[in-house]
Amino acid sequence: MRAFNLDVTDNNEVDNIIAAFEATKIQVETALMRALNKTALWLKSQSVKEISKEKALKQKLIRERLHVLKSNRKQLVARVIASLHGVKAHQIGNMRQTRTGAKAGKRHFKGAFVATMPTGHTGIYKHKGRKKLPIREVVFPLEPVASNVIKSITDDKAAQRFTKLFTHEMQFITSR
Repeated sequence: MRAFNLDVTDNNEVDNIIAAFEATKIQVETALMRALNKTALWLKSQSVKEISKEKALKQKLIRERLHVLKSNRKQLVARVIASLHGVKAHQIGNMRQTRTGAKAGKRHFKGAFVATMPTGHTGIYKHKGRKKLPIREVVFPLEPVASNVIKSITDDKAAQRFTKLFTHEMQFITSR
């Protein structure tokens, strides 16, 4: 599990925007909080799109693994928590046994087999060694591609998005 922080305490553009509007401290904190939360949600949606395109997976599978911890007035930091453990092969698509292994969707796992466990769970498994047991479920990895995608979006585009949203929020709050 990795956390990606959106922290804007040392952003000079924020100071310039605050100086441009005549706002109280509460109005500034509210605008900061709202802009951070909206930026974090935007970061999550952009990350989901990029990772799903890179890995050729359904967006739903990645969206389930990204969570946003929103900021509040006490703590002006938003976080995107990513549990980027792999996707189990049975979640990728329909499973079928082939001569050389097993397939899930368009992906082929050589030397694997489709089996139903005594608990009723059907999945794609592989032997750990040459012996019959133990077996492990096949997992399609998301790392390190997913972390790199989120980090690049956080570094490049998130600050620009935040300043745009912050000016919008300041205009909205001060016009009331």
